[in-house]
This record gives sequence, C-alpha cells and structure tokens, in this order.
Amino acid sequence: MGCAQSRQNEKSNMISCEIKYLLPELVQAIKLGQQCLYSEESPIKLTPIKEIGGIFCKLESLLPSGSVKMRAMYHMLYRLQQKKRHKGIEQLNLVICSSGNAAMACIECLKLMKQEKKQELQVDQTVSEFLQDDTPTDPGQSALIKDQQLSSKIKPYELLGQLFIFCKHLNELHQFSDLPNVKVINSQLNKSDIEIEAFKYAEDNGYDYLDLQNDVDVFGGYATIGFEIDQWQVLTKTKIDYVFVTLKSGALIAAIAFYLKYIAKNQLKVIGVMLYGSSRREQTICSQIIEGFIDEIMFVTTYEVEKAQCELAKAEEIAEFNSAIAYAGCKKTQYKNSLVVLSGSNVPVSDLSKLISKYE
Repeated sequence: MGCAQSRQNEKSNMISCEIKYLLPELVQAIKLGQQCLYSEESPIKLTPIKEIGGIFCKLESLLPSGSVKMRAMYHMLYRLQQKKRHKGIEQLNLVICSSGNAAMACIECLKLMKQEKKQELQVDQTVSEFLQDDTPTDPGQSALIKDQQLSSKIKPYELLGQLFIFCKHLNELHQFSDLPNVKVINSQLNKSDIEIEAFKYAEDNGYDYLDLQNDVDVFGGYATIGFEIDQWQVLTKTKIDYVFVTLKSGALIAAIAFYLKYIAKNQLKVIGVMLYGSSRREQTICSQIIEGFIDEIMFVTTYEVEKAQCELAKAEEIAEFNSAIAYAGCKKTQYKNSLVVLSGSNVPVSDLSKLISKYE
C-alpha cells in the first residue's frame, strides 16, 4: 500500500467515543438529507454506477452543477430557507469561499429555488386569469398558452437572494458576469485567510456564511451517497469490498464512511486517497469522523492522477483532477470488488485534450 495509514481498532473505538455527543445530530441530518434530496422538487437524481476497467464508478459528475457539491449545497440551502421562512424572511443573502464548484452548485440551487418560489406566487394569479378568460379558443390550447406565459416570466438567471463569492482566482469554467445577484470578490490572501475574510464580511453585513466543513446539513447531503451505494449493492446483488473517495477537506468521505459503517453497518472498507504533498484540516467535525470510520489513507502522484484522467476520458467519462485522485488510488491498489466515487467533471475540454496528447 506504500504510504497508507492503517486504522487500528483501538484507535477507532477511542475516536468514536470522542464524537459520541455528535451522533444524534448527525443521524438526524442524514434523515433530513434523504427527505430533502429524494423529494420531487430536488434536482438530485440517483447517479448511475458504471463499470470502467473492472472498477465500479459512481458518477456524481453527472449532477446538474457537474460536481458532488450539489448534494451538500441543496440540502444546506433548503434547510436554511426553511429557517428563514419561519422568521418571515424570504430572500437569502449568502457568502461563500469558493474557486468554482461550490459556488456553481450554490447558484444552480438558488436558480431552482427562485423558480419554485415564482411558481408558488404566480399559480393562483394564473389560474384566476385563466378562469376569467372569455377568449373563444379551445380550452386545452388556452391552458397551453397560459403555461407558456408563466414559463416566460421565470428568467433562468434569476436567483433567490444574492451571493458573494470570495476567491483568489475563479476557475475559467465558472463565469458569473451575467448573473446580477452574484458578486465575485477577489483576494490575494491565502485560502485560510480568505475564509476568515469571507466569514467576517458575512458577519458584518448580517449575511449567512456557507461553511462546507462544519455544517451538519452538508454532512447530511453527502451521506446520501453512502445510502445509494448501500442500496445499489442490495438491489443488484453486487458485493463491494472497497470504496475509494478523494480526501481533501474530508466532508465528503466522512459522510459516506459514516453512513456505510455506522448507519448501514456495512463491512466494506473506505479508503481515502490524497495527493502527495497535500494536507487536510484537523480541527473540523469531519476530521473526527475520518479518524473513527475510514480504514486507510493512501497517496498518489500527479502523474498517476493525470493518467487516471486519460483512462476515464477514453471510457467517455470526464473527471476533473480532484475527482480522478480516487480513481488513481484504486488503480494503484488493484483491489478487486472496488467502487470509486467520481466527484466532479468540471474541467475544460481543451485541458483534457492536451492531457490525452501528453500521454499518448
């Protein structure tokens, strides 16, 4: 395994005791996440699992925003909206620290919520107008016209509230110049200082700061991946022994591992894959769960990740660099009965073409 860090049973039990006080809240977040993400209004659909080179891949990259962050963001905003409505507040004023994927996921969710809100407000008026319409036309045709009129009033770029994005540089795939309610605030600070700056900005203006590391609703959204993997095994009668997930901030893998190990009582092993030279945060809720429920942590090189991107591309699956880290780890171990969570596909086609040419 190379630089893999095996988890000892004694350590796992000890860490589990440290997070014992969090368990009821985490379990509740997962239940709420399932109710939210599997509702008819949710943009989240069951992402497919495809076999590539003998490895099962869960394609989170097919979600509307092109990344797994859509799960976390929709559940977080849905819950936040509920709390705001309880106080009589409809508009969301949000601050986020992101260079692309999280911000894009947030925007996609806000668009959807805006459409839902406008439909709620306009449906009564539309029905009333329809009933009073004495134009001698076919009723079915009239209903169709009214439906088209309603749709035309919902502009796709309108958001429910406003969003402030703090970042050092924005991924070239994500340009928000045509979104009047989105403001990008560039900073020359390092990432941790930008986060502090963003949090202070939200606090000073009375806005809500979206913390993707320590919010239980984020955890509840990501945990639904574990639910889907567990259900897929049962329905397809497929045995999975290893699940590989890219380990960066830790929120994604912590939620998946927690569901599979604690909720589903699954005996499979969850392996976190990191890039050589990278580090992860220790002072988060997720870091405690990682210590308790992840079986191994392994490392891969940039070369191995880029080769993994090329292999996936040849199989007609686009994976951004961070997403391919997990696949590279799985290829390195050569473990059988493995599943990889492909978390995102937001990579410029030109960059991917250059990469494929490089390794041909």
